[in-house]
Amino acid sequence: MSLIVLCAGGHARVVIEALLSRGIRPTAVTDRDPARIGEAVGGIPITGPDEDILKMDANAVELANGLGNQASRSDSGLAGRRALFGRFAGLGYRFPVISHLSAVIASDAALGDGAQVMAGAVIQPAAWIGRNVLVNTRAVVEHDCLVGDHAHIAPGAILCGGVSVGEGAHIGAGAVVLGGVSVGAGSIVAAGAVVARNVEAGAFAGGGRD
Repeated sequence: MSLIVLCAGGHARVVIEALLSRGIRPTAVTDRDPARIGEAVGGIPITGPDEDILKMDANAVELANGLGNQASRSDSGLAGRRALFGRFAGLGYRFPVISHLSAVIASDAALGDGAQVMAGAVIQPAAWIGRNVLVNTRAVVEHDCLVGDHAHIAPGAILCGGVSVGEGAHIGAGAVVLGGVSVGAGSIVAAGAVVARNVEAGAFAGGGRD
C-alpha cells in the first residue's frame, strides 16, 4: 500500500524521518504550489497537489499529515492541519499512527487515527491521544493524560499525570502543565509557561505560573 505525505513544509520532513526510522519509505509528497513539483523533501519527490489524492482509491493509499502550525497569542494555528485531516478522512482515506523509532509509548496507551509521536517523545501508561494529535520532539505525556483530537504538544513540553488537553489546543515548546490541570479546547499555552491552574477554552496562558 502506498503512503503519501500531505504538504511539503518543515513538518513534512520530520514526518518523513519518523517513517524512515521504521523502515517505511513514503511514495510521494503533495504540495499546493505547482512550482515545487519535481523537487524532493527528505528524499521523497513532490508529485503534485493534494487534489491528486482524489484520483486514488482510498483503500489503496494511506496518508500522513505533513502540515504543521504556528501558534500566536490568539490562535493555535491548528485550523489548517485539522481541515486537511478532516477533508481526506471524511472521504474515507486512512491516516495511520506514526511514531519515530526512538519514541517510547506505553503498552496500554491509546492513540487515535493519524496521531504522530516524534523523536524522543514519551507517552506513559493509560494516556489517551486523540485523532490527528501531534506529540512533537521530546515531549512527555505522563500517565492518565487525555489529549483531545487535533491538539499539538510542542517540542519539549511536559504534561504531568492526569492532565486533560482539549481538542485543538496548543501546548507550547518547553511548557509544563502540572498534574490534574485541564487545558480547554482551542486554548494556547505559551512556550516555557508553567501552568498550575485550569485554562478555559480558547484562552491564552503564558508567562509565570498560570
